Amino acid sequence: MRWLLLLLLLPTQALAQGQLLSYSLKPAVQTGEGYPQVYLQADSDFRRVELICERSDGAEVKLSAGSTKRGKKLTFDLKQPEGTFTYRCEARGHYGTGDEEFFDLYFNFEAFLGGGLAITVPREQIDLKLQSLVATADRTVSAAHLTLIGPDGPFFDQDLEVDENDPGDELEFEWEGRGMVLRMDLTLTDKWGFYSFENIFPWSLEIPHDDILFDTGSHTITADEQPKLNSAWTEVDKVVRRYSQYVEVRLYIAGYTDTVGDRSSNQGLSERRARAISEAFQKKGFKGPVYYQGFGEDGLAIATPDSTDEISNRRAVYLLASRPPPGSHQFPRGSWKKLQ
Repeated sequence: MRWLLLLLLLPTQALAQGQLLSYSLKPAVQTGEGYPQVYLQADSDFRRVELICERSDGAEVKLSAGSTKRGKKLTFDLKQPEGTFTYRCEARGHYGTGDEEFFDLYFNFEAFLGGGLAITVPREQIDLKLQSLVATADRTVSAAHLTLIGPDGPFFDQDLEVDENDPGDELEFEWEGRGMVLRMDLTLTDKWGFYSFENIFPWSLEIPHDDILFDTGSHTITADEQPKLNSAWTEVDKVVRRYSQYVEVRLYIAGYTDTVGDRSSNQGLSERRARAISEAFQKKGFKGPVYYQGFGEDGLAIATPDSTDEISNRRAVYLLASRPPPGSHQFPRGSWKKLQ
């Protein structure tokens, strides 16, 4: 599924401490949620407190607060542009009447302002046989976690080793433990604690069946052909009962014709027949989403010239999956229609 983005801000952390001033940080903030912040804790009474920083883009940041009592915590917003910047800071606590009477504290840090971590997991780079996948992120990734769920529940749920990387690098992850994978939950986290996860549904299961024979030009399922539908329904129902605890099970019905007759007429006939089979499964009790599509003379099981009567091409495909099947010779188009 396409990508869900969640953010987890690093907790405010005390990074250094002086005798009269100490500081902590909120170093990473999502755009629109404010700015990174520096917190100064006064451990004495001060006439004035200043924060003076040099930012890595050359900008100078000067912020101040007036009279501050011992124990008070001051908050300074770093109103920076989006991105990551390094700060070299000096905090001054003025305790006397002269400008030179102050306690100072020096510290350096990085701060980030930006959107959530964006990740991509190309489906063509998921290899279930070699038990590996590839992912990329728009920022450096510091941690990864993968959960694999099969028909009997999770069978792999572990942190993954993350190699040194730069934004946009391909990250290859591997797992152990054999089993049919219904769902993969991958979570990547950057050094700021921002994370993003993607739910991936790599499974699909084609139900073997005897094809329904329709009368010429008709999309009506006759009583004589009903036993074929009943047999297929038994197999569909078994899969639904076993898999639906962990994934959404959808039914995709694809219809095809041979090359006899007009291409446009064949296209319409294959779609009406696919819809008729879809409606029959829904009446049988299939509760999940049902999709259908006619491919007519496209996606032939056996390539033939025009006007060739080939029974193998007069067929339908019954596919169970959690997401639309990817484009292929068998499914040359992705315009599935949902049965209401």
